[in-house]
Amino acid sequence: MEQIAIIIPAYKPDKKCLDTVEKIIAAGFRQIIVVDDGNSEEFASTFTSLESHKEVTLLNHSVNRGKGRALKTAFEYILKNRPSCEAVITADADGQHLVTDILKVSEQMFKTPEKVVLGTRDFSQKNIPFRSRFGNRFTRLLFLLSTGTVLTDTQTGLRGIPVRYLPQLLKVIGERFEFEMNVLAALRENNIEVTEVSIETVYIDDNKSSHFNPLRDSYHIYKVFIFYGLSGVASFALDIGLYWLFIQLLRDPAPDLFIIFATVAARILSSLFNFYINRNKVFKQGSNKSLVRYFILAAFIMLASAGSVHFLYAEWLGRGEVILKVIVDTILFILGFVVQRAWVFRKE
Repeated sequence: MEQIAIIIPAYKPDKKCLDTVEKIIAAGFRQIIVVDDGNSEEFASTFTSLESHKEVTLLNHSVNRGKGRALKTAFEYILKNRPSCEAVITADADGQHLVTDILKVSEQMFKTPEKVVLGTRDFSQKNIPFRSRFGNRFTRLLFLLSTGTVLTDTQTGLRGIPVRYLPQLLKVIGERFEFEMNVLAALRENNIEVTEVSIETVYIDDNKSSHFNPLRDSYHIYKVFIFYGLSGVASFALDIGLYWLFIQLLRDPAPDLFIIFATVAARILSSLFNFYINRNKVFKQGSNKSLVRYFILAAFIMLASAGSVHFLYAEWLGRGEVILKVIVDTILFILGFVVQRAWVFRKE
């Protein structure tokens, strides 16, 4: 336990934070880093009480900078000042992470010292607030689509991290709640293994103490998906518009192949637009291989779209080619996100 530091970002903490820290000390932990994330004088007495414990180191932000920045501040402090520390465990200040669960995470870290340990909650219980249940399921799905990794709880704040990985995690973008989601993606990108331990699911007063802003913080967490969707919608509209135009131009000159010709022409033009937006506005990364990879993917999706629509139109329907294309391309749109995030715009 002396080799593990407990990190607690604290914004507007109440007595539950002090109780949690005292229980952590009683459990035998000797390195506790509390980050005062720009709290007002109203909370000064709480931090004075925390700092009175010799096991507690208090770090301060002059203004509120967000949970992600608070974690980074603690990571930087540990790398510079605690050379004997081998691992950190991040926990929340609102009393929803029990000391027994912190101990479970620490025990698992000793069993698997090369892995990041996530304390995962059971969201199937009836007492889980709807926004938490929905948010967890939605982010699990998006995380699975974007990384191919199945995790039980993508929003858990109880995490055990070997210190050797902190320099890599300090490079992860994000200053607020989105940092935690981005960390999980970074673990995958850096081939860092993850293991999970089951923890108690605790919600106090329907989670009213949470400082998660549903609009602002959800935007930051999901913005890559939001931008990808907007880019896709714009490109999709352009593609459908061009497809309709080419259908009108080619239906009579090429009655047997007009669907394939229209699909190919529309997809080439719309894909050029989509590549530029995704590379520069959505994923904001890539390599010198991204263009080639993008058009390999675009060619595959184009052929899959044209072939599927042509086959279904000729064999089954004989009408409604535009509606049919919308259905087929919606499925291919989801596939495109997965491949673009994981392969096309991957950093080398």
